[in-house]
Amino acid sequence: MNSGTVSNLVTTGVGSEAAPVEVDEPSSKRLRPATSDVWNFFKKLGPDKDGVERAECKGCKKVFKAGGKRYGTSTIKRHLDSCTQIKHEDIGQTIAELQLKMGSLKIDSGVARDMFAGYVVAGDKPFNMVDDRRFRNLVKYISPTLKLPSRNTVKADIVKVHKTEAAKLKKNLVSIPNRICLTSDLWTSSTNEGFICLTAHFVDENWKLQSKILNFCHMPPPHTGFELSSKIFTLLTE
Repeated sequence: MNSGTVSNLVTTGVGSEAAPVEVDEPSSKRLRPATSDVWNFFKKLGPDKDGVERAECKGCKKVFKAGGKRYGTSTIKRHLDSCTQIKHEDIGQTIAELQLKMGSLKIDSGVARDMFAGYVVAGDKPFNMVDDRRFRNLVKYISPTLKLPSRNTVKADIVKVHKTEAAKLKKNLVSIPNRICLTSDLWTSSTNEGFICLTAHFVDENWKLQSKILNFCHMPPPHTGFELSSKIFTLLTE
């Protein structure tokens, strides 16, 4: 008898002569529940005609082969990084809430760094805020195991976020079935430095007006029509 077999001892024979006989009953296979956090962002569709499990992204509604020993969740995990309909902050927050409900909050340093980079960008915070002693003491009190990044690491993380978001925006612009309107805005800072902001305006597939900044960079004089057109052409080429 092995651990996976339920065995019953049955006594057979006549009189006092009896012999134990093993009767094996097939064990019922239990389906393992989907424990990966990635399933918070995907809907299981069940097996397709080829018998392979399918999963649909709750953000962009794309369908992927997922589940089972052959495909697992690696493909849909990679999709989360490039999905334009799901924000990374939402991923980190959902994982944190799920772990809190389970009673054991495990801090993922990678997710924490991405969320902190998003906070610095959205709040226009300085990079050296991580060097503030009171801020570090607060974080240490909340989570003694969480290691705060340095200001250089925060800068590198923000550059990484910019590249990821730029790639998503390029992918979005390619899928637009209509035209794109461009506007440029020139302004001069208090130090007499010129800057240009190039913005794209378009109607998305849900008929909502979108405005996305394509580039914001230094624009030295002269600000003539020829120089402006050359600069905008260069930015669009990039």
